[in-house]
Amino acid sequence: MTGEAFLIPYIAFRCGRFVYAVDTLHVREIIHLPEFKLVDEAPEYVVGLINVRGNVIPLIDIDKRLGRKGHSYALTDKVIVFSHNRRRIGVIVDEIMDIYDVSSDSIEKAPLYSDDIMHRSGFIEHVAKINENILMILSHHKLFDSRVMAVISNYQGREVLAEEVLIQDGLPPVVSTTEAAAIFHKRAVALAPKNIQLRDSSSLMPVAVVELEDELFGIELTVVREFISVNEYRQVPCCPSHVVGNINLRGEIVTLIDIRSTLGMPKSSGRAMDSAVIVVIDNFTLGICIESLRDVLYVPVSEQKELPIAIKHANESFFKCTALFDNKAIVVLNLQNVLYRGSLIVNDIL
Repeated sequence: MTGEAFLIPYIAFRCGRFVYAVDTLHVREIIHLPEFKLVDEAPEYVVGLINVRGNVIPLIDIDKRLGRKGHSYALTDKVIVFSHNRRRIGVIVDEIMDIYDVSSDSIEKAPLYSDDIMHRSGFIEHVAKINENILMILSHHKLFDSRVMAVISNYQGREVLAEEVLIQDGLPPVVSTTEAAAIFHKRAVALAPKNIQLRDSSSLMPVAVVELEDELFGIELTVVREFISVNEYRQVPCCPSHVVGNINLRGEIVTLIDIRSTLGMPKSSGRAMDSAVIVVIDNFTLGICIESLRDVLYVPVSEQKELPIAIKHANESFFKCTALFDNKAIVVLNLQNVLYRGSLIVNDIL
């Protein structure tokens, strides 16, 4: 590539033993794999339909799309929802690995191997060097070529009623346990729009699961503006210890703060806090430093549990409730109290 180098964000994901990446520009959202509606007379790689807040989205098994044998689905599988030619398409993957800001000058054309069906078909368009690793970048144009889009158009916009989506024959194949089947089903219910939910969507609390010092916390999405990578920031002298510094976010000066001490957490892991949650609290825009964004949950009221006694005796006002994530309890932060009662709000732009 020629010209001045620039950074391109790619999301890396795993399928079996292979790790691929796609440009985040084409990614709308990432969700846990829910129960889906099987469809007849579709190509093998189109495994079903899901209803995401009123949008009927076809699901593609990426292994089958890439010419490999498919496998049974697991609760840990994710769906990357792409936007391509004004249509939404879900792709099932095993695991989301990370988001990388890749310099354009480290991206190269993928080499061609005549005996490799993936390279012959052009699925792998580029490769990129990330430290000592090689990232295989997939072409979304090839993944969703004209033949795929012709198939997708048969299902896009089709109405799927509650009784069609939320039934037993919609379970992903080879579900190992009744408990797993129930979780897939619950996810489909949570994703459905109001008129086909078994509970009103107002009873669902959207929560971002973030990591701090190897512990997981929830932050309500109602106060979240965006998530960013922090490549560099400007330290500000004579500031409280929780003020990390300032960043220039598309022309807006945003102060980054570290909430670990306020939560009583030792800064012991040595892990980089190279991501941030941009939040808006009472017209204050701040960046909360985190190690990583792990997931987004939609927590029903019935699953919002009271705080454990140990937490009630220590800064109870900083926490709202507990919720389950991957069968483990996480604490949902009352971020407004953390910022105000923890004296973290910075009143002036530094």
